[in-house]
Amino acid sequence: MLALLCPLLMPAIARCQACDERLERIDWQTCCPSCGQKETADCLDCQYWAQVYPDFVLRHRGIFVYNDGMKEWMHQYKLLGDYRLRQVVALDVKKSLKTFRYDCLIPIPLSADRYKSRGFNQVTAVLEAASIVYEELLQKHVSLVPLATLSRKERLAIDQPFSLRQGAIESIKGKKILLVDDVYTTGRTLYHAAALIHSCQPTSVESLSLAR
Repeated sequence: MLALLCPLLMPAIARCQACDERLERIDWQTCCPSCGQKETADCLDCQYWAQVYPDFVLRHRGIFVYNDGMKEWMHQYKLLGDYRLRQVVALDVKKSLKTFRYDCLIPIPLSADRYKSRGFNQVTAVLEAASIVYEELLQKHVSLVPLATLSRKERLAIDQPFSLRQGAIESIKGKKILLVDDVYTTGRTLYHAAALIHSCQPTSVESLSLAR
């Protein structure tokens, strides 16, 4: 288990070798250049979203491949609530964010019920561990069934779960926005968020996820 293999769980330090060997970085030379889908030059996901949202393109970057090692880390961190594990990827997030030019970073929110049951937002916890400033301009009113339990078809059929917080329009209009989430699977969550952000007339919207 990653939590047992990695003793280095203090802020601003490198990952231990055992964890590093299990986490695979996305190779951007051999994947979809728009979203990071592994070993796919022109992925079906991006073709689908281009049809659904013809008015904008969401440039996405993922850091790690969603392999067995990442799934294990995500399970222990997010589902079992091992808050210490946010440090395992904090430096990677900090480094990846340097490749973006943005005015405002917005994390994908949890519903109040999900936050209460988990005790933390897995995205903002990593950002805080990396000392990254963010603005919570989106809110989620309802808890959805965990997306990992849904089929691709069921995920794509999910209705818009987000709304804007008070004052969000003024903070977004004319700005370069970066959305951050934990996992990009079909892209449904981030495209819901991006569509809402685009309604506020930003200069651009991009996204980053820990895994793809």
